[in-house]
Amino acid sequence: MAYYLGKDVGVVLTTEDATHGVTVAVASNVYTVAGVNPGATIGPLANPNFDTSTGLVSNLTGVDVGIGSTDEDVVFMGANTPLKAEIHKETTVTLTKKKNSAAFDVMFTGDESGDIARYGVKNDNTLYGGLEQPGSDYYYSFGYRIFVALKAGSEILAIRNAQMTSHTVSLNADGTQEETIEFTSQVNPKIFHGPNDDGIDTATAAGDF
Repeated sequence: MAYYLGKDVGVVLTTEDATHGVTVAVASNVYTVAGVNPGATIGPLANPNFDTSTGLVSNLTGVDVGIGSTDEDVVFMGANTPLKAEIHKETTVTLTKKKNSAAFDVMFTGDESGDIARYGVKNDNTLYGGLEQPGSDYYYSFGYRIFVALKAGSEILAIRNAQMTSHTVSLNADGTQEETIEFTSQVNPKIFHGPNDDGIDTATAAGDF
């Protein structure tokens, strides 16, 4: 039996659209963020390559995955134990990495034009503004897909339609800067055996939102 090791972990971040990604760039000394085909910072939805994918999260020092659910307590007459009736899944992914660019700063906070990339990119190549209802009309590409390889070729966790919910930067006088990015999803995660499994890059169905 081989234990899962920290060095086996890999994380790839993609959008939920099969064509468009996200690019953070500098133009005239000003940061910009936009939906781009195919995207240079975060790539479009595709089978994850944990060696060369656009959106491969490098310099990771910590990955925390919390798989929970929002439940409703149902108390029945004559029973001491309440029923935990599941309403929906609630998955959080927290990435901690050595800071080597302003990409996540700009994606979360926004650029000079007020564009933000917390919620992913639409299939018309524009960024979500945060006021759209996920899954309604053509908004199936809401959020990001996070592929977490717990062990390559053995278990890959796919967190679907996740939105950026927080971003922090840790500064200290005698060390390198670290940043922490938190994603949250209410769509059921899926577990795959390998990066080329059927369905790993399939768009989320409307009924899953």
